[in-house]
Amino acid sequence: MHIDLLHSIISAVLILGTLWALRHFGVVSEHRRAAFDWRIFLAVVVVMFIFNLIWPLAVAG
Repeated sequence: MHIDLLHSIISAVLILGTLWALRHFGVVSEHRRAAFDWRIFLAVVVVMFIFNLIWPLAVAG
């Protein structure tokens, strides 16, 4: 099984950055610790989808 370490690191940074941005801009509250939040889920899915669209072009090019 091939594991791309750089892809994993960038993915982690993007997910943490997305969470930080959502909290920083007040989209989600830091004090509300829900087990699941659709806004966080959708934001992470969109960011990772865009990243995974761009990644093969950056690696191959």
